[in-house]
Amino acid sequence: MIRITRCKEPDRLSAIRPLKLAELRLLGREPVSDDIDGYKVVAEDLWSSQYFKCCYCESKIPKGFNDVEHYRPKGEADRNPGSALVHGYWWLAFTWENLLFACPGCNRSGKNSQFPLASKSKPLLAELDPPGAEKPLLLDPGSAVNPVEHIEYVNSPAGGSGTPTYWWARPRGGSVYGNMTIEVCKLNRLELRELRNDYVSNILEPHANALNAALLLGNKARIQQEYDRARALMTNRHSYVCLAFDVLRSLVPDDRLRTLNKHGWPSPHEVA
Repeated sequence: MIRITRCKEPDRLSAIRPLKLAELRLLGREPVSDDIDGYKVVAEDLWSSQYFKCCYCESKIPKGFNDVEHYRPKGEADRNPGSALVHGYWWLAFTWENLLFACPGCNRSGKNSQFPLASKSKPLLAELDPPGAEKPLLLDPGSAVNPVEHIEYVNSPAGGSGTPTYWWARPRGGSVYGNMTIEVCKLNRLELRELRNDYVSNILEPHANALNAALLLGNKARIQQEYDRARALMTNRHSYVCLAFDVLRSLVPDDRLRTLNKHGWPSPHEVA
């Protein structure tokens, strides 16, 4: 998971928002998910501004999935453990800052209507602006908070001795936000573990090997070149940026790198 930067709100969203909200208010009842439509007009804008990646797992996804995700769920919200109220945030269904692009695994099979709040948190009531007194436990990839500071990747076996090893998402420093986001979005499902292993083998390890070889030779120009290539994998146009941060740091120790390259690896808050 990585922090994303949205493009400017498309005019077509701001044009339909008052019309769609007026329709929902005329229902005379709490809108449900099936009542709410029209927000997918910005699917391509979100998809391209996220570098064609899922906002949660960072996998590249085809635009055809068309999963415009609502950070605050539109029709119904499971706020456990913080609140038993289940009303959705229908009035934010067309709010640009609440919209993301997600893959089906993270959105439909994972997060869906879940929006966990901290204990004793007070949910927003209809028509109120966020965040109010809410204290979400789910990381928002579109906020100022950098998810890399809350989620890390660790290589370990799937089970006992002799079982395959995978790069598992774990809460960095025991972060409660990282832990809840991993659980809600199912960031350790098998398909993601396989995709991450493949990315490590085919992309990250070759870059790490090239950098280690340059360090062994002590050629500062070559070291800088290979470092720049590896560091570029920690920018958000690439897949699995958060994974790259932890894998490259584990394969090329920072203390060794700093002896020949004044930069060293970035800290978590610098990754984007």
